[in-house]
Amino acid sequence: MESQPLNVAQLESYVGWYEVSPGRVLTVTREGERLMLQDTGRPKIVVSARGTDTFSGRRDDLVFFLRDAETKVTRVLLQEPVSDVRIASRITAAKARAIEEEFARRIADVSDRFRDQSPQPGSKEAVLRGIDDLQRGTPNYARMSAPLAAKIRGQTTQLQPIFAALGAVESIFFRGVGPGGYNIYGVKFANGSAEFRLLLTADGKADDVIFRPDGDEEVGRLAACSDEATLRPRSGTTPISLFIYNSSGREIQLYALDAQGKRTAHGTIGDTMSSSVWTTVDSPWMITDAAGQCLEIVLPGRRTQFHTVEATRAGERPMARRTAPIAGSEAMLREYIEALGRGKPNYDRMTSEVATQTRQQLPFNQAILTKLGPLRAMSFRGVNGFGSDMYMAHFANGTAEWRISVARDGTVERIALGPQ
Repeated sequence: MESQPLNVAQLESYVGWYEVSPGRVLTVTREGERLMLQDTGRPKIVVSARGTDTFSGRRDDLVFFLRDAETKVTRVLLQEPVSDVRIASRITAAKARAIEEEFARRIADVSDRFRDQSPQPGSKEAVLRGIDDLQRGTPNYARMSAPLAAKIRGQTTQLQPIFAALGAVESIFFRGVGPGGYNIYGVKFANGSAEFRLLLTADGKADDVIFRPDGDEEVGRLAACSDEATLRPRSGTTPISLFIYNSSGREIQLYALDAQGKRTAHGTIGDTMSSSVWTTVDSPWMITDAAGQCLEIVLPGRRTQFHTVEATRAGERPMARRTAPIAGSEAMLREYIEALGRGKPNYDRMTSEVATQTRQQLPFNQAILTKLGPLRAMSFRGVNGFGSDMYMAHFANGTAEWRISVARDGTVERIALGPQ
């Protein structure tokens, strides 16, 4: 679709500030006959008109300006590849300035805490309170940000039985600070373990929580497709998150096998895309091709919780896990870190999923790299359960762990910074 010419008055009607989330602002400005957009912490971009009140950028993202009954632009709808549709409402310059100032404060705090690997004060207590509240079925929404409260309300019926199955808390330990400033805690329960990634607001509220049940001592396994008729989920087993990454070169389907041995569809996973589900240890999950032909069956456990679907033929077992790094992964990681530090990642060298993740974390990771200083050396540590090469990157002012996986076409298909 070709760009549509617009006059200055039309462009001026879009200029202003729009609240994408409680901590992010979309600033829309005009430079002559060009419309410029800048999300909090991200570079300014030029968008081109594609129709009435419709614009697009270079990454196939779309921007729709929405008007009220008086034809005034009051909201903007944003649609990016691999992201949900978001609607942002117009706000005043004063409110936009306050959000930007709070974001700058958070950026500075995150980079300091990541370098020092120090938790936010009160984060441990907040995790323990949240667990207790969920086990009693009474989440304290007053201690949460508005987006987190909405998220937990939608998940409470699913979360409560998971926390009940895990049992009493036996111990909690701090694992480190992850990207975005998340405080990472491991919790040992009577019947299993879990990881919590918690972010607190300046006034001590829970801003966001990422919960991952990690099962128990059961190792899990891969079953042959010929075993489908005999596999059933076991009752009373420990909750676990199953992560599936598709590196097969084609679209795959994910199915749960129920107590009657029937398949229950859980969606499609595109090539170089990932998906996760909350399930229980040893519950069978079947992976098929687009036509429903079984490729493999995963029974989640310690060794199979993070599973990559390789390019194998139907019914064929995947190759043994690597112990040496992927050729070129260190050079690719160095290139990624260098570009990230300059604030100019090469998105063309990433899958769409990694590109979206990189854009979201760019201001935080760039601040972290600025604090760490120049990269001095890099050492390979091994291959993790997800098939990513693990490196320790040694900077002038500290050390950080990175994990990277390179796709067959040479693009970065997985990237992660911070404690595993």
